[in-house]
Amino acid sequence: MDVGECGRLRTGFNSCGSGKWVAGTQTGAWRWGEALDAGFPARVVILELDDEIVERAHFVDNLDGIGPAAYVEGDDLTRIHIVEVVGFDS
Repeated sequence: MDVGECGRLRTGFNSCGSGKWVAGTQTGAWRWGEALDAGFPARVVILELDDEIVERAHFVDNLDGIGPAAYVEGDDLTRIHIVEVVGFDS
């Protein structure tokens, strides 16, 4: 898991362009994990975003029919505070 290795979010092979989609709820994060990881997400990263990051993010009310999400780009990814990593092997 990239967050575990570097301690922050960043773009890479698992990114969507120059940023990442982040779920608006923990339930949504688990549902996307199930959809993307063959029905068995290993971990969910709990995040805290500063108001200025929230203002620059692009929001979707119901991404993929799962729930609210925000697209965060560039340097804002490295400014997101990681609160906790929860899951089966954390």
